[in-house]
Amino acid sequence: MKWLSAVVVLLATTQATAQSKRYPPEPVDKDDEAAAKSGLWESATNPQRTPYESMLAEAQQSLDDRNAEGAQDAVKKLGEAIKLMPDDPRAYRMRGEAAMTLKDWAGCAADFANATVRGRSANAEPKATAELRRRLGLCQARAGKLASAERTLAEAAASGASSGEVWMRLGEVRIALGKLEEAIAALEAAAEQNDVSQPLVRWLLAGAYDRARRPSEAIEAGRRALAADRELTTLKNPSLPLLGIGEAEYLLGLAHSIYDPPHPEFSLLYFRRFLTIAPDSPWRRRAEDHLRELKTTEFPEVVEKRGGNALLDVTIARTVVRKLMPQMRACMAKLPNTVMEVALTKAGPRTPVTPGMRRSFAPPEGITILPNDTIDKVSPPARAELDSAIRCIEPLAMKIVLPPIKDKDAYYKAVFSVIGP
Repeated sequence: MKWLSAVVVLLATTQATAQSKRYPPEPVDKDDEAAAKSGLWESATNPQRTPYESMLAEAQQSLDDRNAEGAQDAVKKLGEAIKLMPDDPRAYRMRGEAAMTLKDWAGCAADFANATVRGRSANAEPKATAELRRRLGLCQARAGKLASAERTLAEAAASGASSGEVWMRLGEVRIALGKLEEAIAALEAAAEQNDVSQPLVRWLLAGAYDRARRPSEAIEAGRRALAADRELTTLKNPSLPLLGIGEAEYLLGLAHSIYDPPHPEFSLLYFRRFLTIAPDSPWRRRAEDHLRELKTTEFPEVVEKRGGNALLDVTIARTVVRKLMPQMRACMAKLPNTVMEVALTKAGPRTPVTPGMRRSFAPPEGITILPNDTIDKVSPPARAELDSAIRCIEPLAMKIVLPPIKDKDAYYKAVFSVIGP
């Protein structure tokens, strides 16, 4: 019987061994195990750990709301958390994110700097470190600390774990510092990568080439940007404010000159605005060069056919409109930061209506004059000034004789822009 029992035990052991080989146990993650033990030890030896972790969790919930109210709430909670454990980098990093949401650039620069110093270790993830430096550089630049931002972003770019955006932001900072050739090198490196906004890279490159007086390269970069950003959304609504007072206006002025055909009215508008808000800019002289070139332009550059089923000879229309343009521009003398859009609707003969007959639609002839763009958001023109300009332009526009339409029930709408002298 003892012999039989031994056999049974041996068989059971053999089966268990075979089963364990067939279904091996889940491998133990040494790092997780060590972290868990460290966390337990930390909780036992540091009574601040548990409330600190709780505050971080609550702050993250507030950050997840992705609005100013949530960010403000997170800042308060994280401030309390930092008092509990001032050497832990996580609360600083999270508060830096909240400060970015609030556009508190000095605040996020200080917090990301603290997180960087406290988070240094031999085991730090290179990509995580580069990302933290990217954010630090963004905040330093927008807080006016350009030299520090350049140093931070250059270190991130040299780490080997950087993104295309790090190179782009480094180029942007170097433009603001006046280091155009170094900026171009950084932006060209960014343009070769896929993890970055290519339209913004190309617009920044166009601006750098233009200021470096390399016009053909500026035009090429601008055309590549336009191919992906026809509405100029990247410049009008950037995810982060562009560096430098008037930078968006400068690039928008340049962008409108690169359109084919160009939009000189809008180039004039934005370069004028740039000189108004950035009179001490190092790029003032280059903007003045553009304005001198625009003085030789015969407005309008183009009369656009916008709607209608009739043909419009835009070359003839442009010649006719140009004869009255000096007088119409004089109507806009008090509105230097506004462009008016004039739309002329021309219709051909109409088919007589008989009972039960359906006539093709053609709108009545007429003139519509509206502000197309007003870029002075701080002190926009008064309604009375706009109405006065419209009343001045309207009788002049009525004198414009466009090519007649011979086809019945046909029409076209001819559109052009007017800017002050």
